Amino acid sequence: MNKKLRGHIVTLLKFGVAALIIYYMIATGRLDLHQISEILGKKLMVLKVVFTLMIIIILGTTRWYFLLLWQGISTSFKTVLRINCIGMFFNSFMPGALGGDLIKAFYVAKDSKERKVGAVMTILIDRIIGFQAIMIVAFVALLFNHKIMSSNPQLQAIASAIAFYIACSLIAASCVFSVRVKDFLVSIGVRKLVYKLPKSEFLLKVYHAFHVYAGQKTRLLKAIALTILIDILNIYMFFVIGRGMGEDIVSLTSYLTAVPVGLLMLSLPISPAGVGVGQVAFYNLFLWFGARSGTIGATIITIYQLIIMSVSMCFVFVYLANRKEVKKAMVTAREDMSAG
Repeated sequence: MNKKLRGHIVTLLKFGVAALIIYYMIATGRLDLHQISEILGKKLMVLKVVFTLMIIIILGTTRWYFLLLWQGISTSFKTVLRINCIGMFFNSFMPGALGGDLIKAFYVAKDSKERKVGAVMTILIDRIIGFQAIMIVAFVALLFNHKIMSSNPQLQAIASAIAFYIACSLIAASCVFSVRVKDFLVSIGVRKLVYKLPKSEFLLKVYHAFHVYAGQKTRLLKAIALTILIDILNIYMFFVIGRGMGEDIVSLTSYLTAVPVGLLMLSLPISPAGVGVGQVAFYNLFLWFGARSGTIGATIITIYQLIIMSVSMCFVFVYLANRKEVKKAMVTAREDMSAG
């Protein structure tokens, strides 16, 4: 079975999982479509969420733009914003083996052939920073809500897993970014060992692309701070939707805890864009944090996803205006994947 066919099968399975979960949520009354329709009719609330989402897109583009510049790749903010919008469209409507992130990577790399690996690595680093920041926000919020956490075994398990991840990521960061660790690895012959591995040159290019940021720790901290601001704005969107539904029992502190944990669940590669998985996760999270009904959590995440998909759909015009260049990037991506 070739990679392309396997990718299509995996995508179809993910859509199937999402459809089954959504059907189950609706059939059991955990997801109220009538309520969703009513909430989406509140134009002021929707406008607030859309406006906040546009700010998030600008901030996310700014983060990636700076990562490219710090990698020594010259580009314009306008170009990066355009690529980011196309990536959002692909992630929302064309999920699969050749997702939006890969399109973004090869699109930006076409103008930076000599720094191709570095350009592609900025996508991965951007994702890692985003994931790291939301882990930090979730862990800190769980500590503030320690009373609820201490009485809930599931939240305790989540907190332990997050703490373990943060500890491992700090160790990994010291290995990648520390000059002393790099010199130590060279001294004990790790570099020679790497040369014996398949695709050793590519692996070293990847390492050097990450290591470029070794002397830019302050900049990386700024990128993490920017990401935490993005996470807070994401939480604000959930809060606005919840208040628009008349949910005033769940406190802002609980939103600060439940939303990051729920967004972590969305990142699991089980269904496209976390559809279905998000509904189950937020249904339970809002119950744990005192909502009148778990249906509130499932409704909030559904409205959140629908608004994001609607905005992403608008970016089809950006894609159509740059279709030829995107197709070239897709061809390059497929060739590189086949070669890999």
